[in-house]
Amino acid sequence: MSNRTLLLLGWRKRWNRSLMNFIGRRVRAAVDIEDVAQETYLRLLRARELGGVRNPRSYMLRVASHVMTEWRDRQPPQEMFEPAEEDLLVDLKDPAFELDTELSQARLDQALQEMPPVTRTVLLLKFRENLQCREIAVSLELSDRQVRRHLTRGFEKLRAAMLS
Repeated sequence: MSNRTLLLLGWRKRWNRSLMNFIGRRVRAAVDIEDVAQETYLRLLRARELGGVRNPRSYMLRVASHVMTEWRDRQPPQEMFEPAEEDLLVDLKDPAFELDTELSQARLDQALQEMPPVTRTVLLLKFRENLQCREIAVSLELSDRQVRRHLTRGFEKLRAAMLS
């Protein structure tokens, strides 16, 4: 096996679930998920240099996004066909999907608990109350710059928790 193939196998082992969830949230028919994923891996296999990719997961999802855009462009307009009801959505009651969701939520909860209280509060005000940076700054008596810094650090920690 070539180095590229071994590298891709490692990527697939580590991020295939993320790729499948990413595709599953964006395609109309569940049967297309596997096809889009396969086309994504084929394009990655044909890529010239993968060793220099700094963020392989993001790169893989970007390639999948391009594949889905082309996929949609080739599809007939939605009113021209009626997909089977079971093909419309990924099965949200699938135990694997539920487990993945629970694990993701547990990771996020753990990451939030490990953050400094101010960072956690800023994130919660942003997500739960849907406040703008200026509003958060006023309510917590912080500068706009401090709020942005807390948001940036908080997002980094949440992203790291989701990738672990």
